Amino acid sequence: MNKLTHYNRLVLSICLCSIVTFSNIYWLQPLLPTVQRAFDISLLSANLTMSAPLLGMGLGLLVFASISDSIGRRSILLVGMIAGLAVSLLLPLVENYTLFLTLRFLQGALLSVCPAVAVPLLGEELRKSWLPAAVGFYIASNTVGGISSRLISGAFVDLLGSWQATGYVISIVSTLLFVLVYFIVPKQRHFKIEKFKLKPSLKMFGTHLKSPRLLIIYMIIGLAFGCFVNLFSYLMSVLEGAPYDLPSNVRSLIFVTFLGGTTSASLAGKFSKKHGQIAGIATGIFIMLGANFFLSEGELSLMIIGMIMMAFGFFFCHAQASTLVGKSVKKGKGSAQALYSLFYYTGASLGVFFIAPFYNSWGWQGVIASTSIALIICLGLLAIYQVMYTEQRKVSSPSY
Repeated sequence: MNKLTHYNRLVLSICLCSIVTFSNIYWLQPLLPTVQRAFDISLLSANLTMSAPLLGMGLGLLVFASISDSIGRRSILLVGMIAGLAVSLLLPLVENYTLFLTLRFLQGALLSVCPAVAVPLLGEELRKSWLPAAVGFYIASNTVGGISSRLISGAFVDLLGSWQATGYVISIVSTLLFVLVYFIVPKQRHFKIEKFKLKPSLKMFGTHLKSPRLLIIYMIIGLAFGCFVNLFSYLMSVLEGAPYDLPSNVRSLIFVTFLGGTTSASLAGKFSKKHGQIAGIATGIFIMLGANFFLSEGELSLMIIGMIMMAFGFFFCHAQASTLVGKSVKKGKGSAQALYSLFYYTGASLGVFFIAPFYNSWGWQGVIASTSIALIICLGLLAIYQVMYTEQRKVSSPSY
């Protein structure tokens, strides 16, 4: 380990923390039907096992992003990860579902420390020329953590016979990876303490929320991610039943389609340089709407194509929207991105309540209808944004 450079140790630590974080958040998604039977609850209640940690992440991000400037990013990363993993180890022991959901919320809030401080930490410690590659590795690790944990849990629940045993596998592997992080993560060399001031921080959040253009972007990403992540959750129940009757280990393979998002994220930058972020967001949403056409057919091969398109479209939209937020503000870029993350994860958390009545009334076709409605609303909001953008340019342009 001593032969690793400062750069390698830092990037490897952040990437491993990312894998641990998103593994512990998403491993339960393929097992929602199993959780439903184990706790004898409704499908909507089972879906809350995904909503609770995502809501916790959204709120935790605001806290950690705000206080890391005054505490230090390395120290808060280690403490938050240790506390989050402690909750992970407790989860398989819980038999009360209300307590289980409370711990899932707390788990998400604590593990949000990684996405809250990862990029700022890399930005402070690395040369500017090294940063794009390092951030690219970090984002790829997000995907690796999410996909691998879903595949592992889908395979191990059939092998071990319970979601609790599967939970121990995920948490123990995560703990071992974090032990490696603990010993290799380097001390910060360039961190400068900034005194935390609550009032100016809250004022900046309020300023961003008063911006109609920012608020529209936040609403769009909340709706889009709410559609995307909950579509996969309901799909797990659909594929378990007739006419598919797929076991957990086969159902979990559907998450390999997320790799379509990895491809689209790399193409988003080139597209935006030529056509702009607004056109990029619209393109991503239209691809997601097109994916719904394939998903509605009911044929498994077409549904797989639809899920690849859905992942491609969402991550294309996400990359453009996140960039647009950064370009839309001159002050308080960190707080603007923190609010973006809050709407992102809150949308995923609350999306299940929007889809549930459609699913209860019309099944899988109801899920498709509800996501289509949400995506059409996104296009309407984007049209309003474009009008505002055009009017602002007219006002700011000099008259002769």
